[in-house]
Amino acid sequence: MTDNKSASNKAEVTTTVPINSETDVKGTVRIAPTVLIQLIETTVGDIDGVVAITSRRGKKRDEEITGRAFDDGKVRVVVDGDQIDVDIAVTLLAGHDVASVTEEIRRDVGVAAGRMLGMTVRSVDIFVDNFATGDA
Repeated sequence: MTDNKSASNKAEVTTTVPINSETDVKGTVRIAPTVLIQLIETTVGDIDGVVAITSRRGKKRDEEITGRAFDDGKVRVVVDGDQIDVDIAVTLLAGHDVASVTEEIRRDVGVAAGRMLGMTVRSVDIFVDNFATGDA
């Protein structure tokens, strides 16, 4: 796991929880990059039609995104406040509709990050690395 742009090695989400009509409790949740990446890998790995999450070696975005980058070789997450951008490479099961599977990847990653971590996913760039035959 590498942190390219900051001394901090965690994503942060600032929250306010109302206790009653007059009292709020404020705080910051710090999320280790490995947790972000594990959540994304688990979410994507559970999608029908995804056979594997593969190495992103040599695969780059057309433009760089502002924020702290964390990369495990398969998933790259760039964190900017409570917003993230994701790069991932996958092998899909032959016969599955690429547009439908990649749309589901984007939707499920956005929902998981929002519900579980309170973060907003700005983008999910997907590189379809290969097609495989057999069972997913």
